[in-house]
Amino acid sequence: MNKKNTTVVIVGAGPTGLTAGVELARRGIQTKIIDQLDGGSKLSRAIGINPRSLDILKPSGVTEKLLEKGIKYDSLTLYNGDKSWVKLPFTIANMKYGFNIMLGLPQNDTEAILRETFIRLGGVIHFDTELSEISQTEDGVIAKATNGEEFHSDYLIGADGVSSKVRSCVGIELDSVKLPGVWSIADVEVEGWSHITSTTICLLKKGKIAGILPLGATRFRVVSNTKETLSALPLKFKLLKIHREGQFKISLSQAKEYSKGRVFLAGDSAHTHSPVGGRGMNLGIANADDLARRIAGEAPLSEYSQKRYEEDTHIIKGTEDMRKLLTSSSPTQRLLMLSALKIISVVPFFKRKWANKFLYAE
Repeated sequence: MNKKNTTVVIVGAGPTGLTAGVELARRGIQTKIIDQLDGGSKLSRAIGINPRSLDILKPSGVTEKLLEKGIKYDSLTLYNGDKSWVKLPFTIANMKYGFNIMLGLPQNDTEAILRETFIRLGGVIHFDTELSEISQTEDGVIAKATNGEEFHSDYLIGADGVSSKVRSCVGIELDSVKLPGVWSIADVEVEGWSHITSTTICLLKKGKIAGILPLGATRFRVVSNTKETLSALPLKFKLLKIHREGQFKISLSQAKEYSKGRVFLAGDSAHTHSPVGGRGMNLGIANADDLARRIAGEAPLSEYSQKRYEEDTHIIKGTEDMRKLLTSSSPTQRLLMLSALKIISVVPFFKRKWANKFLYAE
């Protein structure tokens, strides 16, 4: 098959679907995205963009625009209760992907930049178009929408989230475990919080934690494994405005396979895990890039499912290990962690190793 004549339909216009669209379109592959929403999302959702994602999105020009709009996180500040414990810099990390920062930007802004780039590259988005069924032949895929439209393509990518219709249509099973407890989230305007270029984690009592991510000079995302994230914070600042509050539960899930015939899964349709470490959106972007390269003939497409499954399994385990460590209610385990972090913060070799691991630069 002449790759320039290849056609792809993507279901889902979130970061994963849009990244796949951008990476396919810039390689000259005809790509359409369909999404059941009537337009781009207005929700801030995922915040952190890691070095690997910035590297992936650089050739298309997306990264340059992200850097112009986002906040460059240069460190992690850790509090033990209301006491500042350590500050660990990102900027000493190796430059494996050309960046040694995390970038903070609300997901809706990231999506807007990806969307504009995809359209500029010749991509087409059909909003208000909900998938109803999928059929496959040896030569292609037909996606039917509830409005009667049909979309014919050589390949179809399911990037339509944890409740993926694509996954359901092709009969791919999902292994899923719901974790106990409720998490809460808030986007707020505050006065008096000085860590505007640092992500912050607060270790609270009985295995509770809270994280603070800057979204602007006075706007922050707060998330916690408690029912009321703002009430859980032991830190002092003046609350000016609450933009958004909510609660959510966490599931660990992974599709048993990432492809069936000419249909492929990427992002949350293939896997979900805890928000600890900020890997969710970034893992979807990595899936999308990998799949786009393979569809373009730069690597064997037949190996996508197995290789991504293995790599994603490793990353999901890493985020879960981190979650268990940070939320442990064992006083002994927490004391050991705090002691280890203090040592890491004063020994340059360990500090660099930590920065590399946190940023996933190695």
